[in-house]
Amino acid sequence: MSNNSSQKRLIIARHGERVDFCFNDHKHWTEKVVDPNGRYRPFNLNIPRNLPKRANGVAGFRTDTPLTEIGYLQSKLIGRAFRDKNIKFDIVFVSPALRCIQTAIGILKGMNAGHIKLNIEPGLFEWLQLCRNILPTWMTIDELIEAGYPISSEYNPVFKIPDLNLSESLSEYYERSYKITKTLFEKSRYQTILFVGHGSSLDACTRLVTGGQNRNTNDFYDILQRTPYLSTIQLNDNEKKYEIVGSPIPPLKHSVNNEYDFKIVHKYA
Repeated sequence: MSNNSSQKRLIIARHGERVDFCFNDHKHWTEKVVDPNGRYRPFNLNIPRNLPKRANGVAGFRTDTPLTEIGYLQSKLIGRAFRDKNIKFDIVFVSPALRCIQTAIGILKGMNAGHIKLNIEPGLFEWLQLCRNILPTWMTIDELIEAGYPISSEYNPVFKIPDLNLSESLSEYYERSYKITKTLFEKSRYQTILFVGHGSSLDACTRLVTGGQNRNTNDFYDILQRTPYLSTIQLNDNEKKYEIVGSPIPPLKHSVNNEYDFKIVHKYA
């Protein structure tokens, strides 16, 4: 699959493995990575070696989690798969969640396309009911640029952060996603577009635009649970007739690797 086709296409990807879901025991990971002297000390090799600076410090990652090291590696693997398929993105839109931004960076790194700027689109954020009445405090555009991330400072989003409604219904979430797809895909002059969003984005951004109806809650959660990290889906636009054509690259599967406790050798001594 190359960019020689005249068909416009939208590829949507879920973010990679997130720190808070990987390290979700009784004590929050943000409380465990800071030593008594206030220094950042990762306690596991899968915790990021470094974190970008933000106004509210490490505490800011409590509601805006970064990727794990494996999550970033997953992203680069997906980028390499796009490169192997000769897929080249003309423009990239990303949810404001840090895990999505870092995923997009990893994808572009794997494609050797680090020159592409990311357009931060708050409208791509997940269903706001999942936030449990607390809207995350995302990093600002200036903070992201200061961290060295390739962020466009000129993009004017379809939905601004104040437009997001914490009490939105599931139907309103699907309608928001529909508006994002219609606005950024249909009206775009670009041929190959990438959205990097959340587990629900693959369905929500394609459902209504292909003639489907809003999901009920049970179906929504069932689909969400069946959409693993770095899942991808492609939507083609053939003269305003939208069609889901599957995933443009092979899937990514790997097993769970739990922490090793050396004390186990003494148990059977």
